[in-house]
Amino acid sequence: MRKSNNKIDKRDVFIEGNHVILKALSEEDVLNTNWYGWFNDEKITEYMQKHHFTNTKAKQLDYYKKYIENNPQKLQVGIWDKQDNVMIGVISLSDIDFLNRKCEIAGFIGEKKYHNFKFIIEACRLITKHAFDQLNMHKVYGGTFKKEVALMCCRVLGFKEEGIRRSEIYKNGKYHDVHVIGLLREDFYAKYE
Repeated sequence: MRKSNNKIDKRDVFIEGNHVILKALSEEDVLNTNWYGWFNDEKITEYMQKHHFTNTKAKQLDYYKKYIENNPQKLQVGIWDKQDNVMIGVISLSDIDFLNRKCEIAGFIGEKKYHNFKFIIEACRLITKHAFDQLNMHKVYGGTFKKEVALMCCRVLGFKEEGIRRSEIYKNGKYHDVHVIGLLREDFYAKYE
């Protein structure tokens, strides 16, 4: 883990919570954090569709430039721990569909020291609220092949189980089902208002 040398520039703060800051990503984040390294860690990526090929700073910078910077259908931000001033993960809304008013959520905590549900739960709640309040989404959906994660999102964040895509992902020597979850705007407001 690499601590940032400087405080976060307040102009880069996108959304601030109690424990985390969701910050606009930049080339500096590629170069000065462990973002790219998380995808080389077999344990961190155990339940992700990552770690099939090596990752480098150059590859992460290319990904940032091609798929994040100036992409109107993807909002990806860094998750920063407020207390330690360090980037601990990333979270995104992707496949943003303004016609059908839906998007896909994905996120993870890459720094092992911060593998505590309070960080990812707060980041998910903040970005989901943004999807409904600012992007006018009707639905936020996602999926995981770790059933416990899907159930936790349902229990804690108010998502509903929507189904299973059978043998969808090949990882760790076998095919896994993906547990699909979704959250409608009215269900989110019923839980958090």
